[in-house]
Amino acid sequence: MESDTATEVADHSARTFSQVVFIDIPQSYPPSTHVTCSYNLTAAFQPNPRDWVGIFKVGWTTTKDYHTFVWVEPCLDVVGDQTVTRQAFFKDYYLPKDEIEFYQFCYVDSTGQVRGASTPFCFRSPAEQSLESNPDDDLLVITTQDQVEQSLREKAEMQKELDQIRAENETLKSALLREQQQAASLKGQNEQNEKEKAELATELDQTKQQTEILRSSWQQQLKENDHLKEEMVIQMTKQMEIQQGGITERRERSSSRTSEEKYDRAVQKINQLKDEREKLKEAIEAQSEEISKLNAKLREGERELFKAKDGIQLIEVDLQSSRKEKERLAAELQRLQSLTYNVDKMQRENQDLQRRLSVQETQQSPSDDLKFQCQTLTRQLQETQDKLAAEKRRNEYLQAEMQQIRDQLENVCKALDVEKRKSSKFELQIHEVNEVLADKNITIEERESTINQKDNQITLLTQEKEELARENQTLKENIQDLRRLYTEPPTTPAEPLYLPPDDNAPPPSTHVYETIGPEDEESLVCRHCRESFPGITQDELDQHEQCHRVCPFCTMLCDDMDQATFEDHVYSH
Repeated sequence: MESDTATEVADHSARTFSQVVFIDIPQSYPPSTHVTCSYNLTAAFQPNPRDWVGIFKVGWTTTKDYHTFVWVEPCLDVVGDQTVTRQAFFKDYYLPKDEIEFYQFCYVDSTGQVRGASTPFCFRSPAEQSLESNPDDDLLVITTQDQVEQSLREKAEMQKELDQIRAENETLKSALLREQQQAASLKGQNEQNEKEKAELATELDQTKQQTEILRSSWQQQLKENDHLKEEMVIQMTKQMEIQQGGITERRERSSSRTSEEKYDRAVQKINQLKDEREKLKEAIEAQSEEISKLNAKLREGERELFKAKDGIQLIEVDLQSSRKEKERLAAELQRLQSLTYNVDKMQRENQDLQRRLSVQETQQSPSDDLKFQCQTLTRQLQETQDKLAAEKRRNEYLQAEMQQIRDQLENVCKALDVEKRKSSKFELQIHEVNEVLADKNITIEERESTINQKDNQITLLTQEKEELARENQTLKENIQDLRRLYTEPPTTPAEPLYLPPDDNAPPPSTHVYETIGPEDEESLVCRHCRESFPGITQDELDQHEQCHRVCPFCTMLCDDMDQATFEDHVYSH
């Protein structure tokens, strides 16, 4: 009896639901647009003005679960057994805003009975609609709650790592901006140094001109002195002849005591003139020696100035290499940004696919294609995690490299300051030499005191030169360490590499650190002289390597050269 009743109810529902047939219902409507649905009224159904068409969420239980509805149009042209097509118009303001849920149209008559229902549809954008317009749309993917939770946890972890990468990118951007500002300041300092060098060159030319003028005046004075000597000899000869003639005449006239006294005074005067001539000659020679010493000091100052200019050029070369390294880091940062964009895009695709999976949970059983798609999604998630880990390690390496470049720039700034002070000292020395050369009426005592002061200044400059040489050596060693870091692969560790014993291992000259065995002592190799040192630590090996004198450009071992020859070799590059 109960089975017969259920059969009658099912037959009644099938008859009532088939009285109104909705036609041309798409799988999805675009959101925020008006919707029009078409339906056919069978001949067995008589419509009523109080009938209405509603939009229901799939899974509704009563006619009160509608989302919105419109009244049907009156049917005044129904004739006989003809099938009538009508339309229902819904405004976009009253439509559902949810893009995940599925809905259907239902025709409800005035008594509250459902006379027809459409196929399910949803509200999605054209892009999402194009992504899902494939034969697999009618398939259902079933997954477990554990898999969904695992996917959500992986998504949260990926989002966290992405936020960390973005923060690291911002840090790198700020560091790059600071480096660019420092480069701009260094550029301004270089321009100032160029101006100062031009001024020094102008002053040096003026000093040379003044030296030539002094030399010409000195030669003219020598000519005048020679002319005065000749005139004094002539006058003295004449006076001696006159005096001898007078003395002879006076001796002939008388041999009185008065004539002898006059002769003695004349002889004394002659001797006095000879002494004055000797003193004048000594003064001229002393002046010539002093001018020669000043010229030698001037040439020495010019050589020191040229060496300072060469040092500035070397520092400018290092600065250019640092700028190239900055450009490389900027390109690497841009690559990281593009990778971040790709990760965001992959996350959006993952979200779309998860939304599709959640929508299709309630429809049909899964197929092999969608199972393969789930496996592909899992594999993509794993690859994305690997990429994020690799980029994280890459960011750490870039941060360490940025720190090294920052230290190198600080060393370059210090070297520029030292060269600037050195140029200022040379400029002061040249200015003082010019003042000494311009003072023509200086006395011999003042010149002797000036020479003593110059000797003291030369001693002071020699000490400062030695200090600058030591600082220059320290700077060269730092530059050498930085270049060694750049030439070595970035993945090599900082600790010495120990290899297990091998009968076919290369000799110590192959620059490989070896361990002989558990019972033998460890042997480290110097990377300059290739000499093996068993039983020493890495710190002791570093001290030994620092004792070598190595050219920072060609890495040539220069232990057998003295300091002057080594500097000439470095400046030759």
